[in-house]
Amino acid sequence: MRTLALIALACGAPADVHRLVAQVAANIEAGISDVRYDGFLASGAASVSPTIRWEHPGGRGLLSARGTYLRFESGRHSLDGSANGSWFRPLARQWRGELGVSAGSSQYANIASFSHSEAGARLHLMDDERGGWVGATVGRSIFSGAPRRVIVVAAGVWLLRRDRTMFVSFDRSFVGETVYTDVRSSGRWQRAGIMLEGIVGARIWSRGGGRGVFGEGSATVPLGSDAALVLSAGRYPTDAVSGSIAGRYVTAAVRVGTIRVRKPDTHGQPSDSPVRRRSDSAPVAPETRLAIQVRRDDVLLTVHAPGATAVEISGDFTDWQPVPLSRNTADDESWARTFRISSGIHRINVRRDGGAWLVPGGTRRSADDYDGEVGIFVVP
Repeated sequence: MRTLALIALACGAPADVHRLVAQVAANIEAGISDVRYDGFLASGAASVSPTIRWEHPGGRGLLSARGTYLRFESGRHSLDGSANGSWFRPLARQWRGELGVSAGSSQYANIASFSHSEAGARLHLMDDERGGWVGATVGRSIFSGAPRRVIVVAAGVWLLRRDRTMFVSFDRSFVGETVYTDVRSSGRWQRAGIMLEGIVGARIWSRGGGRGVFGEGSATVPLGSDAALVLSAGRYPTDAVSGSIAGRYVTAAVRVGTIRVRKPDTHGQPSDSPVRRRSDSAPVAPETRLAIQVRRDDVLLTVHAPGATAVEISGDFTDWQPVPLSRNTADDESWARTFRISSGIHRINVRRDGGAWLVPGGTRRSADDYDGEVGIFVVP
């Protein structure tokens, strides 16, 4: 099951600002690595890694798949692939349920092969900028035809601070006769298109899974609208589920390509014309502020915009179509409209008098996929 998938949505996971049926992104990385598996000599390798990701437009689900091909300087190669899916459901107030599945396989030359499949469930407690989860996963791992039972119990907490994300997690894994516990702390920082990510952890209480401290870090630097340079290095522990051997690595790669699925236009606007372009983004304006009132059958959104003659909003709950608000008869400085909005995390921007799309005050700012920003709010 994809770790912290719900938090990825909260942190502004790729969100197309076009009108969407579903949000799909695909890319491919090609690079070179220096790899040293424990017990083996260091080796250079060339790598190719395609990735595809689908996100439900209302934030209810995620699907992703990734493959990696490594060609070592010795002439040997390795090939592995994996797929993950998660589906989220509001339960009560700030509680969310998650069901997930994952599967994968790997092959190193003609020496070893692994495959695995799991299913799991998690319970999330979510606030606007913090939360936690507990969960369990069951499945099986197969090494050279011999199946082993997999059971993992896990818990974690997370914290959001504008352009930073931090989390701490604890998991206990039972894979056949192998048992181990991992404690991890991770962070992500993003600004001006540059993303830095890091993880530090320790494996303790282990029987057959090794022990020790591990850590990984990466930097993603944009090279254009559809390309980025990715630099990464670190040490990772043995993964008894997928069959990966503990090792160290340094990698430099170029990521290229983004593909999105768009819905046919129904309002006379060309389908390749975004409602909000990258250059339209602007800082939070103090003269616009969003207020949210959850009622029995709908949600009332009110924008305080002194001096405005027209106010529009656009969000994932409108398929990023601009929707005009009505002036509040009791307050000339406020504009409002009711919407059917599902419980969960949602994205929004506001435009006044036909100007730029802005992040409204009263929401948390988050980077979108076009080097701009959107506002994030939560409907209980």
